[in-house]
Amino acid sequence: MSETPADPLLEKREKLVVRLMPYVHKHGFSLLKMDEVAKYMDISKATMYKYFASKEEIAECLIDKFVVYVSNQMLSEAPPTLSPEPLAQPSAEALKFYNESFAKAFKLTIKLSFYLTDILLQDLNATYPALSAKLAQAVELCKSKLADYFESGVQLGVFYPINTRIYLTQLDLVFRKIMDPKWLMLQNITMKQALMDFYKMIKHQVFYEKWMDEDDTAVEIYCDNMIAGMRAFD
Repeated sequence: MSETPADPLLEKREKLVVRLMPYVHKHGFSLLKMDEVAKYMDISKATMYKYFASKEEIAECLIDKFVVYVSNQMLSEAPPTLSPEPLAQPSAEALKFYNESFAKAFKLTIKLSFYLTDILLQDLNATYPALSAKLAQAVELCKSKLADYFESGVQLGVFYPINTRIYLTQLDLVFRKIMDPKWLMLQNITMKQALMDFYKMIKHQVFYEKWMDEDDTAVEIYCDNMIAGMRAFD
């Protein structure tokens, strides 16, 4: 089966709206003027209007980009539901699998909190409620898959009995606080230190002790790469 040819116009529009992401990530859409849009896209206003008829069309294209990313890339990164482990004591393979899957859940929750800031979500809901609902639906698919993962861990006796939705809300709220530079400064703590301390804390909160692996090297490397990516994004 031959692949559908790429739409050059759509590809160009997507490349242009990606240049707006750092701005809307911090400020939302409502205060953005069309002159500023052209500036951030690094094109003339006349050229911009060849690709977008209105600010709403720009917002729709950008949110569609977010929705595709959340629905495809992020959803694929969510850990699968856990399979039964019949042994009374976990094997080395089981320990590795359960802890690696938990790290995946941690990473995905960080991504959701970082890319979908409070400012962006609140401004989008007030300015373009239909687009907000579309994005929320994609995010809910990710959260549902995460909830299924944690619930399967509870059923297997790998995780303590937790209310998965409350737990995911807790993660989201704490991540948003950790990503606030002012809060980090007040606490006299680096973002990496805060993330690693929080990761270790929630492992003890979630895992029964015999199922927990203390090796956090992979998550530490991920945090280093993520923080570097955040700085580049800004």
